[in-house]
Amino acid sequence: MKTATRSAACNLTCCLTAAAMFFLASPAMAQNPDEGGFFPKEEIFKPILADPKEPRFFGSVRHINNEIRKDFTGAAIGLGETFGIYRKSPGPGRAWQISISGGVFSHFDMGTSTYDLLNSDYSIGLLWTYRDRDASLRLRVYHQSSHLGDDYVSDDPGLLDKYSGFDYEAAELITAYDWEPFRVYGGIHYLLQRDPGDLDRWSYQAGMEYESPRPILFHGVPVAGVDIKGLQERSWTPAVSVKAGLKFKSADSSRDIMVLAEYYDGFIPYGAFYDYDMDAFGLGVYFGF
Repeated sequence: MKTATRSAACNLTCCLTAAAMFFLASPAMAQNPDEGGFFPKEEIFKPILADPKEPRFFGSVRHINNEIRKDFTGAAIGLGETFGIYRKSPGPGRAWQISISGGVFSHFDMGTSTYDLLNSDYSIGLLWTYRDRDASLRLRVYHQSSHLGDDYVSDDPGLLDKYSGFDYEAAELITAYDWEPFRVYGGIHYLLQRDPGDLDRWSYQAGMEYESPRPILFHGVPVAGVDIKGLQERSWTPAVSVKAGLKFKSADSSRDIMVLAEYYDGFIPYGAFYDYDMDAFGLGVYFGF
């Protein structure tokens, strides 16, 4: 009962946080990004483009082949955002910021008559970010809990015993360097608390991004990213996520829409299925606020 109560509370908190950040992330409340103060307009550490677990609003359809359900057409929905609370600028080109982030990542099997929900991951975290001209870093402490879909469990009740109760608290440190039009980054993750308790604690993450300085089709700017992760639990074997497409944004707005082709090959990054591999390709639409 205690675990169920804790999970329900975490789920409700994550959903409310994501909803609050969506409504609060309005240009009317924002300040000049070069100034300090409350509710800064933008993050000083840009979201990681190809990370499948980066909190953001998106929807995508993918062809998936994994070791559990084999070949099927899946859909992924994400509801999440990072919301700046306070920024301090100690000097030209330098700033640090405190933010909160929250997200929900849900995955569905589109080949079933009811589009079965397979799994949902809920996360909420506190961030401290820092920028010194072209160099930046992100320190994040966060909670994630994962829950199987009811229809998925009803089809195979044994899944509940094997994969339920997966949650953890973690800390991550990622540094990045902007070398326009490229950005490179890398860092580590460490599990502070975890259930099950025998999970290895460490993982790494690294990648590269590109954003063209010139628009092309319908004023869309070409963007691309490669994200690589490895888990100590999986003997550091890399999982590769690639996203590329067009970013649409007006000059006087911080909001954008991206249409991205997606490819993934490696361990399943969702829920408690990290012991299994998958490859997937598809198309997604991403919304930035």
